[in-house]
Formats: sequence, C-alpha cells, structure tokens
Amino acid sequence: MSPGDAENAAAGAAAAGDGVATAGGAAAGPMHERLDVLARECRGRDVSLGELSALLAGDSAPLLLFVLAVPFCQPVPLFGLSTPVGLLLACLGWQVVCGRSPVVPRRFASIVIPKKFFPALLGGTGRLLRWLESRRRSGEWTALAVSPVTRRLCGANITLCALLLALPVPIPCSNIFPSLPIALGAAAMLERDGRMMLRAGAAAVVNLLFWAVWGVLIGVYGWGAAEAVGDWLKGLW
Repeated sequence: MSPGDAENAAAGAAAAGDGVATAGGAAAGPMHERLDVLARECRGRDVSLGELSALLAGDSAPLLLFVLAVPFCQPVPLFGLSTPVGLLLACLGWQVVCGRSPVVPRRFASIVIPKKFFPALLGGTGRLLRWLESRRRSGEWTALAVSPVTRRLCGANITLCALLLALPVPIPCSNIFPSLPIALGAAAMLERDGRMMLRAGAAAVVNLLFWAVWGVLIGVYGWGAAEAVGDWLKGLW
C-alpha cells in the first residue's frame, strides 16, 4: 500500500468513527440532531431494538426510553403494544436504578421496528424533543439532574410507571398517564434538566392518583365503570 492510500484509508476510518460516535451519543450537540443522524443511518430499512440500543449507547442511552415512551403519550390506547413495550421500559428503568446505562435485554433485542413506522416515530419524537429543548434554561438545576441518587429515583419512577403501562386493562387514558412521566424522566436525564425531573415526579404522582381513582371505581362499580367512561369519552370526540 502506498503512503497516499494509507492516508486515504486512515481518513475514511476516522470519518466512519465520527459517524458512529455521533449516533452513539459520544459527540456533543442537541439530542434532536442525534435523532436526525439516526434517521439518516436507518433510512429505508427495518431496525431492531438491539441495533437501536447500540446506536443510542453512551450519553444518548436515555433517548431510547424517550423514543419508546412518546408514542403512548396520547389518549388513544395502543392495544397489543403497551404490555411488551411497558415491560421493556421497566427493564430499562431498573437498569437506571442499578446505576447502569439502559441497554435492551437480549429477549427484546430481536424485535424489529418496520421501516414504514420508524421515520414517523423519529419524526414525532424529534419534534417533541425540540420543543422541550427550546423551553430548557441552560445551567438551571443541573446538579439535581446529574446527582446519582436523583437519577436512581428517576429510574425507579420510570420502572413503576412502565409496569403500570404494561397492565392489559381496558381503561380509558391508561397509556398516557404512565407514559408521560417516563418520557419526562428520560428527557430530564438527556438534557440534565432538574426542573424537568421534578415535573416527571409530579406527573408520576398524578399517574398514581389516576390509578387509585380507577381502583376505587372498579372496586365499587365493577368493570362497567370503565365501559361507561369510555363511551362518554367517545361521545366527546
């Protein structure tokens, strides 16, 4: 190999390494830009959860929690998806409690996100992340967000809410209440935003109140209460 070829090969390897670092979260920059890099790398093909976890390793690891939680932050329940995704999020949240960077377990790694759904998933996540980033005030409450104790508490919050998301119960709005604290907690870890971490805690309290109220209603009136509230909500639409 000539000296010129060696230099070209080294430059190519460095460029490839930069690309991996950017996708994996080692490079600096807003999180929505990392999502844009990820969308370009995975354009036109199916993506497994294991590959997505590898691409979002390092500082971007909480972005995996955010990406998985955001689709459930809406009033329409996603039957058949909330249970497996909730269990996966609970596993990831427990890893945060243990002080580890969240990585998709082997049992879930082979699950594939279809190429038709993946761009819409990243697009919606990116828009929400841009909005959250625009409202963040740099340097405020950062110490709270980076504290190991606070991050472990945030992981416990995510784990509990994810288990509630996984419950296969026909209750109206049973997806949005547990998924919102998960998304806020993940965003707080991503952005190192202490205020958002407090909002995630407040959302978790509201989530527990939601389930407590439903527990009382179902205990007193049975599952007919869920059907009656569901019919009333449909009438509003």
